[in-house]
Amino acid sequence: MSKFDAAPPNTHAGGNDDALRGQGSLPMNPTNNADELVDMEAYRQTVPLWKRVYQHSLTQMMLLSVQAFCGPAMADAIAGLGGGGLATPQTSNIATAINYTMLAIVCLFGGPIVNKLGTKWALVIGAMSFPIRGSSYYCNSKFGTQWYLIFGGFFTGVGSGCWYVAESGSIMSLAPSGARGKYLALWIVARNLGQLVGGAINLSKNHVKGAAGGVTPDTYIAFLIIESLALPFAFLISPLERVVRSDGTRILVSEKLTFEQEFKRIRFTMSSKLILLSALWALWSFFYSGTWSTYLGTYFSVRSRALSSLVSPFFCIVGCFGLGFILDIKSLSQRRRAQLGLFTVAILNLGVYIWSIVMQVRFNGANPGKIDWDESVYAESFLPYFFVQTTGPLSQSYMYWLLSSFATDAQSNVRNGAAFRCLEAVGQAISYGMNTQIKANPLIGFCVTFALMAAALGPMLILVNSTPDRIPADVILEEQQAEQEEKIEVLKEKA
Repeated sequence: MSKFDAAPPNTHAGGNDDALRGQGSLPMNPTNNADELVDMEAYRQTVPLWKRVYQHSLTQMMLLSVQAFCGPAMADAIAGLGGGGLATPQTSNIATAINYTMLAIVCLFGGPIVNKLGTKWALVIGAMSFPIRGSSYYCNSKFGTQWYLIFGGFFTGVGSGCWYVAESGSIMSLAPSGARGKYLALWIVARNLGQLVGGAINLSKNHVKGAAGGVTPDTYIAFLIIESLALPFAFLISPLERVVRSDGTRILVSEKLTFEQEFKRIRFTMSSKLILLSALWALWSFFYSGTWSTYLGTYFSVRSRALSSLVSPFFCIVGCFGLGFILDIKSLSQRRRAQLGLFTVAILNLGVYIWSIVMQVRFNGANPGKIDWDESVYAESFLPYFFVQTTGPLSQSYMYWLLSSFATDAQSNVRNGAAFRCLEAVGQAISYGMNTQIKANPLIGFCVTFALMAAALGPMLILVNSTPDRIPADVILEEQQAEQEEKIEVLKEKA
């Protein structure tokens, strides 16, 4: 097992509903009163089909993915318009910087929040905040109401923080050990399908050539409707202790800790080697979003920006499933898969960054104005943005897979996920903050992003080379099973 600091054991240990029902859906703290495996034959005979389907890990992952489709994906689609689709990106960048600042603060204290509220209710609170984003952009576009856009960034940051903390722990805990890459790919694809739908809305409303300023206000009405659909799906989330994975294991649900105990765990997690070595990667992984969004808003026409939000997700869907298959190759040890994944992600991002810097240097020498899709320069100038919308999510999906490779229980998944999401949000806040000035040069952002990736690779190499060959939770599960079988044999002999 890894020597990296982690929370107490038992990710893949489970328990029967009666033993755990009173503790709620709180994957935060360990308990040892749990059965390791579900008797699937007895489970099929005693539990109705609809309930087995509802409690299946894949069903729950799909419910989370639908929420990702309605919430974060719509936010990404709005960002995909460049500057939120507004006439100038400044106000949108200020609101987005505030949003990610609040998200980082909430994620920092995510452990106690989710422990107090429960996973389901943290998701519900987050889903309630999603429509604020669409409505704030609509009011700013329609009525010029900038204060609501900025305060909306504050409130959506708080709500999204609750949702992301609950989501990150859930997506890393739900998957069976042999399908983590594919489960994470499903989650990333759902977000990109949401961007695809959002892009179709954008293009249908903003396809006229020569349109100036921002996108039409009606565009945000469609986003608002989709964002509102996340709430009922949040209510459908099952308590995690009742979820049964396809391999017959359960998710360990643990007892509540006091706030004082929880804050001590936060300090322990944030100072652990796992988080310290991945901190720069977390800051970098979403840092691209602010600069490339400003690049799109600065150099492309309204309908070109609308087209970009439609076509950008296509390659990401293919890329994420491709990475998922690489990370789930059974013939390689977990450490080798981690090394191969890091190499793949780093090389792809390197190529995109070099291309982007070359294009921006050309634009600094001769400003192209607002590029439309029927101009000859469109393809070579747009493709860097197109590809970064794939390489960026690949970086995030890979890192969540890597974090779960060190996990010892659902508690550590939640805390590690919250810490990583907090650092991601800090990077996003800095990135958008850098681009709040109208005259900001995207070249600065490109170079800073490139430098961050270079700085992150050293610690990541140390972390990846320390990846355990197997998930610690699986080793613990086998030890518990062996111990239980030994006790049964002893009892048989005595009888």
